[in-house]
Amino acid sequence: MRINDNFWLGLLIGAAVFALCFLLLSLIPWGVAYRRAPYLLAFVPGIVLFRMSMVKWEMEKIGKGILLVTFVGMLLVFFLI
Repeated sequence: MRINDNFWLGLLIGAAVFALCFLLLSLIPWGVAYRRAPYLLAFVPGIVLFRMSMVKWEMEKIGKGILLVTFVGMLLVFFLI
């Protein structure tokens, strides 16, 4: 089954991967000094997924959606937390 190359699907995949990883990382008791750690570590799978979608699977629109979610999310973490 071939997945259609769609920007909106990339946004959805990027948000879902971030949410799942953040939920798993939030179970770890982080200290006060590392309060940004679960947010920033949750973006790492999105970066890996972006690279795989662009290079290995050749799905550019999905990759761009994943990159947009990752980039905007990192900016929000740095400026709001």
